[in-house]
Amino acid sequence: MGVRLSVCWKRVVVALMLAQAAGVGVAQEVCALPSRVEAPEPRRPDYVNDDLPTDYMALVLSWSPQHCEGQRNRRNGRDKHAFQCFSDNRFEWVVHGLWPQNGQASSNKDHPRHCQRSGALPVALVRQHLCMMPGADLMQNEWQAHGTCGWKTPERYFGDIAKVYASLRRPTTADMLGSGADAGPNRLVETTPAQVKQAFYRLNPKLPKDSLRVNVAGGNRLKEIWVCLDKGLKPTACPKGGTTDNQRIRVRTPHR
Repeated sequence: MGVRLSVCWKRVVVALMLAQAAGVGVAQEVCALPSRVEAPEPRRPDYVNDDLPTDYMALVLSWSPQHCEGQRNRRNGRDKHAFQCFSDNRFEWVVHGLWPQNGQASSNKDHPRHCQRSGALPVALVRQHLCMMPGADLMQNEWQAHGTCGWKTPERYFGDIAKVYASLRRPTTADMLGSGADAGPNRLVETTPAQVKQAFYRLNPKLPKDSLRVNVAGGNRLKEIWVCLDKGLKPTACPKGGTTDNQRIRVRTPHR
């Protein structure tokens, strides 16, 4: 497309340092920022819950290879998700959002949502966090829907996400699948939620053993993992839910 890219070396160097410290191979993730980032458009609220309590937080990490596979044949998917899925970038675990949650909720619509009105995010802020949360529209939606229910400014919201995200060592495909990671690009390899969680716990021994929750997409394909946090953003127990530890699930390997 003729767009000149500048490599986000900070993320690459940090990943390499973590890999070397852990005694594992070279990190696989790469993020290259576009020379120009467009301001996202504010989203129209789907519904408003501005009076519900927040009992805990969920940092939701999306498994990017599965997300991107779902965009391949979707209308406008290649345009909207080009940075994350159809460029020279290579993502594995990325931030979906940080969600204030109501512990008494009986459905997804029983959590705080769209608590304040908000305009478009500043371009500089989007660019700053795009390697962590790879989509300007995604960032706009997460701020409006979730961030406004616990933070006064988007700078504080994304700043707190960045602190928690940086504190987590995120397992690679090889960490989770072992020799199954050698199946080749864009393959589905069987494992269990327990094994996915254990890969996180091995790299993050201070995480409480009940602070993770795995969720799957159609066909029992790994979709995301929740890191449950208290209101001070410290790891805490997740409520019941998610995919059971011994269920067979399938993890998509990166496309390249």
